[in-house]
Amino acid sequence: MGLTNADIGLMLLFYQAVSSITQPFFGRLCERYGGRLFAVGAIIWTALLFAGTLFAESKLVITTLIALAGLGSGAFHPQGTANSTLAGGSKLGATTTSLFFFGGTLGTALLGSALGGLLIANYGRVSLVSIAVLNIALALLVVRRLVPRRLGAAAPGTASDGREPAEQGRMVWLVLAVLLGAIALRALTQQAIVTYVPKYQEDLGVSAAVYGSVNSLFLAAVAAGGVLGAYLADRLGIARILVLSLLLTAAALWGYVRLTGMGSYVSLVIAGLFLGPSHTLLLVTGQQRSPERMAVMSGVFLGFGFVSGAVGTWILGLLADQAGLASTLAVLPFIALVNGLLALLAVARIRRPNPAAAELATGH
Repeated sequence: MGLTNADIGLMLLFYQAVSSITQPFFGRLCERYGGRLFAVGAIIWTALLFAGTLFAESKLVITTLIALAGLGSGAFHPQGTANSTLAGGSKLGATTTSLFFFGGTLGTALLGSALGGLLIANYGRVSLVSIAVLNIALALLVVRRLVPRRLGAAAPGTASDGREPAEQGRMVWLVLAVLLGAIALRALTQQAIVTYVPKYQEDLGVSAAVYGSVNSLFLAAVAAGGVLGAYLADRLGIARILVLSLLLTAAALWGYVRLTGMGSYVSLVIAGLFLGPSHTLLLVTGQQRSPERMAVMSGVFLGFGFVSGAVGTWILGLLADQAGLASTLAVLPFIALVNGLLALLAVARIRRPNPAAAELATGH
């Protein structure tokens, strides 16, 4: 069909926009009608629409199908994130949530890239229908049994600080606004690295094999750091690990922009390891502020992260066109530093919940 890079980018933009905008809405529906329906339905919906693109014969039809597939992502992630946190309870909530995101990354790499490429190379594009069939089977046979019919709720565990209810309500909204700012900067940092570091390395004359491997190692470090950091947060406290990981990310990114050769590559991978935990920890922190609306909070934070990261990366691209990629990437350590300070400001307002009072219901 001859899709251009601009065509592919536009399709991805529509998919992410639909997914981001609808996540809070689906989060509320999950709380009202239960998570199982949306978990199973979202997988089947997405699989069928992506399979439909294999038989589409026009760019308009493909774009429409991909945009509508974003509804599946919007429906799946709020309930999945909330159920993951609930499954871990008060002791391992961050760890189980990080495993949920790690599973998505692993699935994209294995089914999307590795298996998908193998099928296309050997059997042609239409063979990707088999992945859709596999996903539908898993949804009906496995996900339907594992996901609770009703979405549970976490018991509020934050102690009263003596403020009047109205003042406490204003404080909650202030904390959530600061957390959303931190989510935006965190999403911008990762998306900017994934988008512009390979282009920067290419401009320096580095081979595609080298900068491709470095990019893969960075993403692997983000995934591994997410799980490890979440586990440490469950043991040592979310606030401590969240702020420390972001400050260490800033330091590692400073090393990347100041060093050359192997030193810069090592610094970038280390930055990925430290950046990994903050995605899950910011999300769980937001859930703690509204335990009776965990799915909605998940949808708001995930959706806002997708949109703000994309917009911020676009703005950095405009800056790079004027000032150069080297100067633009040099801004990233300061973005990560501000990110850490915002996280510190947010978690300073949150008291660690009483484990006995904050034990989470599973909702089966």
